Amino acid sequence: MKFQVTEMTLMDAQGEIIKCSSNMNKEIFDAARCHLGALGIILDITWQCEKPYKLCSSRKAGKLDELLDNLENDVVQSEHFKFLWWPHTDNVATINVDRTDKPVKTSKSWFWDYLIGFHLLQFMYWLSTFFPSLVKYINRYHFSWLKSQPEEIIDEAEKIFTFDCLFAQYVNEWAIPREKTAYVLKRLKKWLDESGFYAHMPVEVRFVAKDDIYMSPAFGRDVCFIGIIMYRPYRKSVPHEDFWNFYEDLMFSVGGRPHWGKAHKLGSQALRKIYPNFDDFRNICSKLDPGRLFVNEYLERTLFPPEKVMT
Repeated sequence: MKFQVTEMTLMDAQGEIIKCSSNMNKEIFDAARCHLGALGIILDITWQCEKPYKLCSSRKAGKLDELLDNLENDVVQSEHFKFLWWPHTDNVATINVDRTDKPVKTSKSWFWDYLIGFHLLQFMYWLSTFFPSLVKYINRYHFSWLKSQPEEIIDEAEKIFTFDCLFAQYVNEWAIPREKTAYVLKRLKKWLDESGFYAHMPVEVRFVAKDDIYMSPAFGRDVCFIGIIMYRPYRKSVPHEDFWNFYEDLMFSVGGRPHWGKAHKLGSQALRKIYPNFDDFRNICSKLDPGRLFVNEYLERTLFPPEKVMT
């Protein structure tokens, strides 16, 4: 979607109206397409649109090690490729998505999608808060019952790209250099096998092309987004801190960048190391908002930590 934004109009902290595009105020444009609320108020956006189209989403089961050995070939076979991994198993479901002119074909089952895939799953994860070792069996049977068979769905693009996130959850997602995908997943699997932590499913692995947007996780390089999840059945809090800490340390160690829409622990010093245009972005923020009108607690931590006063 970031490539479809062709022009924007902002109002900065002084009330000045600024138009920007790839041909006008380009530096502001490159910052504003992922500006974290720090540059100003977006008044309007010009989108590059196209006619509606359908997508065919094909899912098939596989094994994690085999997939990682052949990953580069799989990534380039379709317009969009991702896979899901069920922790505490070697099971994966690969999903290839391509444009099609074929008629719509959907597959909905109240019994499997809602009774089993939602209500029973939520109850079993709730039960596992008392008996954590149940998680590995829940993951195994969820895959076996719901995702082990091939499936093809054809629908309008917006229906293929969106999905139901089920019930309340903790999520964490970072983008890493694409060539680090296999290494990171093997390290993550090894830690889960040895740590005694029971992780919910799935781990989502998707691939995104590089861009030139200053604070985009995909700036300057093709990336792999790896997302982890811990559900909160019936909104009950579940332990996740150990998993989160190992995951974030691992992602940061290979040059990963956090998804801005999800919680992470990085501060400005760490973010400066992984974003080449971090200081350029800060300078643009300072130009458009010299009084820090738009800076909130989150932006203080990530972009503008309070300066220490010398006494």
